[in-house]
Amino acid sequence: MSAAAGRMNEAIRRLWQEPPGPWGRPRRLVIWVAVLGVYGAALGFVPLFDVLGFDYAFAIGVLAGPAAVDLGHGVGWALRRATPGQLPAAGALWLAAARAVAVALVTLALPLVTSLLSALRVRNCNLGAGLAFFALLPVGTALFAAPVGMLAGLFVPRRSRLWALLIPLVSVLWASLRLYHDPPAFAFDPFAGYFPGPIYDEAMRPPARLLFFRLTNLVWITAALATAAALVVWRASSSSVRAARFAALALAGTLLTASLVLYLQRGPLGFHVDEEQLNSVLRRETGSQRVIIRSDPAVDGTAEDRALLLQDLEFRYHQLSRTLGVVPDGPVTVYVFASAEVKKDLVGAGSTLYAKPWKRQIFIQNDRFPARHLRHELAHVFAGAFGDPMFGISLAWRFPLPRLSSGLVEGIAEAADYGDPGGRATVHQEARAMILAGLAPPLAQVVGAGFTTVSGARAYTVAGSFTHFLLATFGAEKLRALYRSGGDFNAVYQRDLPDLEGQWRKFLEQQPVDEREKARAKERFRRPAIFQKVCARDIAARIELGRAQLYTLPDEAAAIFASICSDDPDEPGHRLNLADADLAAGRTEAALITAKTMAADEQLTDPLRARASNLETNIHFHAGRFGEAAAAAQRAQSFATEEGEQRTGIARVRALADATAR
Repeated sequence: MSAAAGRMNEAIRRLWQEPPGPWGRPRRLVIWVAVLGVYGAALGFVPLFDVLGFDYAFAIGVLAGPAAVDLGHGVGWALRRATPGQLPAAGALWLAAARAVAVALVTLALPLVTSLLSALRVRNCNLGAGLAFFALLPVGTALFAAPVGMLAGLFVPRRSRLWALLIPLVSVLWASLRLYHDPPAFAFDPFAGYFPGPIYDEAMRPPARLLFFRLTNLVWITAALATAAALVVWRASSSSVRAARFAALALAGTLLTASLVLYLQRGPLGFHVDEEQLNSVLRRETGSQRVIIRSDPAVDGTAEDRALLLQDLEFRYHQLSRTLGVVPDGPVTVYVFASAEVKKDLVGAGSTLYAKPWKRQIFIQNDRFPARHLRHELAHVFAGAFGDPMFGISLAWRFPLPRLSSGLVEGIAEAADYGDPGGRATVHQEARAMILAGLAPPLAQVVGAGFTTVSGARAYTVAGSFTHFLLATFGAEKLRALYRSGGDFNAVYQRDLPDLEGQWRKFLEQQPVDEREKARAKERFRRPAIFQKVCARDIAARIELGRAQLYTLPDEAAAIFASICSDDPDEPGHRLNLADADLAAGRTEAALITAKTMAADEQLTDPLRARASNLETNIHFHAGRFGEAAAAAQRAQSFATEEGEQRTGIARVRALADATAR
């Protein structure tokens, strides 16, 4: 061994065996820096987590909690060893908290740098939002968790490290229990940060309530430190510290009062919305023995509107009882929100409807009648009658790991909601069209726990078609048994999944699919899952903002869509959004050029070309060029794949041919 290698080994040995100093044991810091560094580097190769944004920051924050607690514990334990048999001075306690925070923040430097470097190979469309998420999630966690660990190391006499590490675990379990018991689909926790709810709500920007939550966390942890400092000062024997005692007690009392007030206001602040608070907003109750509707009296319409919704729900309830052969064990509560925005503010999942089968609750917005996918959400509650005892889903608790079939959870709801009354095709025809287009994902991936890694449109259609095939072929009783088993096909059907898939595909070959349905499928199923999209969270948020500003601030909307086109140039839908904004802003010629170019592009799907041709029709019509408008309307009608679009197209062509009808 060379002399240099020997010196290096000796330095490592000394570092590893060095006794704790005021910053704790150096080896703890080295271990956590390495763990978080490797973890952050690995996330850089996972789609969606390879960009500095919410998902990366959330994943780092989950590990930053125990790291900060452990490092903080090391600082507190070292301070306790330095003052054996007595409490340290109040100043030393505050200084130790600062040291704990500092060493915890050191562990986050490497993951941050790694993610910033990852932007050299993976497009990052909004670095500012990513840095904000990093500050609010892992950094916010470290600011809270490190002093918690320090206090545990200082004041807990035995097995303090174990107790310190149990604190974030208990806190996360408590947040999970709230998520289980209370209506919202989101959850806040000082150690884990913020869980926003279903992945299908792609739009994500740093929410204001997350900032308020982190400020509240700072008040809570500062109150804990101030209380500990007041205890230290109170136990001091010198009479010269009476004024210090009063000041310390006053500070601790003020902060404890502020902490209590913030905790009691956690509902209005949006950190923890419970059923009582939700019922105070949706305070009108309309219902029967089977269905209870909760709505806001200010916006829920007339008594006739509410009676019509109740009749619709009763009808769907009856349909599902016949289809699945069971009914829920008690009434189903349907929370009806005024809009997706109100729903997102109160319980999360703005554009996504969701159900909590174990609570027999579904959450929808009153966008239109009949509510879309209402029977789908009700089916989740019906399936809860034969799902696992805890969640009512397709989950089987088998040692050593549970078997979860997300595909069956959504598949049984799609199967129960069979058909497409607003369109042209059944779910089987759509599945066959998807297969013919070469866009169908592997069935084994869809029916298992990998359901959410597949594009939503593709996954839901494949799962729905396959599950409905099982329901129609083998009956509801076996499907219920399959659901209860977590997808154990061999045990229920005495056939493995590939064998059943072969039968299903032969069945699909008999489904009639015309050219229009094939064209419709190419557009509906071409978009990838969130994991494969460019800057999925940020672009979705910008699309929402651009659409909201389209007719009020068209120039700003056009600038937003132009930036989206720059970030994601391969998505043609963005160009059409930009053309709409250009038209609203008065840039008619630019919108017309985009519309004509896209309508003539044979590489685009027919629905996109139909939309472009309709835009071209509108521009020509308002300019008084009726001949050009008629020609564009004829092209739009020829590209139309939806039944409603076809009828509208025929009416427009006929109207444009008649001077009076125009």
